[in-house]
Amino acid sequence: MKLGAPLADNDTSLYDGLKINLNSIDPSELTWRDPEANMIIADDSVLVKNLGPRQKQFFLKPRENMKCASLSSISSKCNGFINDFNSIGFSDTIRNIVHNKEWKENESKLLECTDRILNTIRGIWNNPAFATSEMRSTQSEGTYVTDIIVPLLRASLEDLPSGAIFLSTAERQSIASKTRRSSSSNEERSIQKNLIGKKPDVMVMTKYRGKVFELTYVESSRVICTKSKKDDDSVKLWRETLDGISFVGNACRPASNQFGIVGIQVAGEELFLNVLIKDASGIPRYFHLDQAEMPFAKNTPWRVEPLVHLLLIFRNTMIVNQNLLMQALEQADARPPRNTQQSPTVTSPLRT
Repeated sequence: MKLGAPLADNDTSLYDGLKINLNSIDPSELTWRDPEANMIIADDSVLVKNLGPRQKQFFLKPRENMKCASLSSISSKCNGFINDFNSIGFSDTIRNIVHNKEWKENESKLLECTDRILNTIRGIWNNPAFATSEMRSTQSEGTYVTDIIVPLLRASLEDLPSGAIFLSTAERQSIASKTRRSSSSNEERSIQKNLIGKKPDVMVMTKYRGKVFELTYVESSRVICTKSKKDDDSVKLWRETLDGISFVGNACRPASNQFGIVGIQVAGEELFLNVLIKDASGIPRYFHLDQAEMPFAKNTPWRVEPLVHLLLIFRNTMIVNQNLLMQALEQADARPPRNTQQSPTVTSPLRT
């Protein structure tokens, strides 16, 4: 390692100290894993640890200049969050709401959400991995989900008035699907003993008194999507939503023809918004709410508004569905549902 020429007296003193410490290092003992072998002086290096107090202080000055003192208001805000986490309730102003063709937030709130979505689209347009059709075709499903799908969903679901939800991309099985499989007949369980529940690409969940409920399932392909992949994901999605609403039905009885489990399918450049509800007789109904195309680049401006509208419809649907669920769960605390039934989802055949 060769040190450059010092620029000031403090630099001279620092560089002298570093040179002395450098002489104590045997270059033959360095490997590619050592910062010193790569011309880097790290703050936890022996080169720095053995400096004098003033020399070390001068070396660390750039680091210290990047730090800021904590504000008491920030500390108070964090403590308030911790104290309030388990006592978050639901505002009376958003109770007793239903799907009735009306937005559940005022225009100002909808514009705030629109700004977040548009800022996310701006980031997509600046992402070189999706700048051209050739580049998009090389991206994996995981990159598509991480860089495009999840940011758009987060932008649309941020700051919901109906309470906190969480969005997961973890490789974990659906709780609802696992419950359905575990409640199947002994014969089915013996056949499926090595099988696990479905693993959606993304799940949107909420928690009530420690119990997790899955409100949305997302299945995605790569940007280049085959017909078989699109068809398979479509089937997988309505099966997941059926398991999801059956899982909810074992815990409470949300309003029929209102509460539903949302399914979002991303097939290539298309995005489909679906929902599964139960009618008054308990018969599941699956609806295709909306669809839009992904505006990967600024040369497809006509795709922007339809996508924003779809995501706002998704947000509005989630506000109502979450409130319907919470009200039903509160009622179930006093009167638990009777005659619960397992999911009617037909078990898929074993793959060979």
